[in-house]
Amino acid sequence: MMEMLLDVAIILLAMALVGISYLAYRKSHLRATLYLALAFLLFAFKKVVEISAESKVIGRDVGLVSDSLEALVLLLFLLAIWRR
Repeated sequence: MMEMLLDVAIILLAMALVGISYLAYRKSHLRATLYLALAFLLFAFKKVVEISAESKVIGRDVGLVSDSLEALVLLLFLLAIWRR
């Protein structure tokens, strides 16, 4: 039960960071903030996929998908830092 609450808290925090990053992009038009918004969105999606796999909604092993999303999130973070 505690794990589920933490997972939901992580998703809500990631979505809040998506919103903050998007507002920063609209104000500054820096591409790095758009990369950050996409990274946080993919991070929230990754967590939803992991929760779905744990609750047996998805019947397959999602390890490859989860790892791929994690690598993509890290790549977007790298682009956000590098492009500045």
